[in-house]
Amino acid sequence: MAESRERPLIVIVENDQQLADALSMLVHDWGFEALPAKSAAAAVRALGSRIAKVSAIISDYQLDEGFTGIKGATAIAQAIGHKVPTIVTTGHTMLAEHENVFPVLAKPFDPGVLHRWLTDHVERPAGWVAA
Repeated sequence: MAESRERPLIVIVENDQQLADALSMLVHDWGFEALPAKSAAAAVRALGSRIAKVSAIISDYQLDEGFTGIKGATAIAQAIGHKVPTIVTTGHTMLAEHENVFPVLAKPFDPGVLHRWLTDHVERPAGWVAA
């Protein structure tokens, strides 16, 4: 892949810094650009004018102060102005069981499952080649 090509931008909302870093490295290795944030508000602030370039959202279910990743991902999509492919990760499958807004990926998960989901759901620019 040529470095001059723009990588699809993936927002990672994860309040555990180690998990955010690990997911960011995976996403980058797969040929995407990762923007990790501890909350939806932090993601929107960090994105600034780039918010329209978001290609997908990966969000942890249980965020700080009882805010769910589902609410966070919905807030980001509202800030963008349209829905974007979103997947929620969680170690608390019982909490997410009743949610049917986004697909849920139970932690710990096989990274290959997330890679396949991104490959299947993220639009790629012309000439883009997956890593």
